Amino acid sequence: MANNKNVDMYKGTEIVFADGKTREIRPLTIRALREFMKVANDMKSTDEGSLSDEDIDKMVAAAKIALKKVDPELAADDEALEDALDLRSFQELMNVAMGGDPNQ
Repeated sequence: MANNKNVDMYKGTEIVFADGKTREIRPLTIRALREFMKVANDMKSTDEGSLSDEDIDKMVAAAKIALKKVDPELAADDEALEDALDLRSFQELMNVAMGGDPNQ
């Protein structure tokens, strides 16, 4: 009998972004996760009150990696991506990209 404990991950998780569009996000492959974590680990904070421009740039870079296969057009356009992200959707995106619960 097949192991079905990760079936929910293959389906992906739908996230509603700040632009009103729903995108189905799946956990990153190990290769993409390495790239993603290099950027994400450099962020000093994801707390709204203490984000610097540098942190926001890193958020956008991390989101580009996570969205590269899901929405390549959005991932290639920094301005559109900044308009599509808010802190809630970014946090959900990070959690799902790393294989976690989007609601934590």
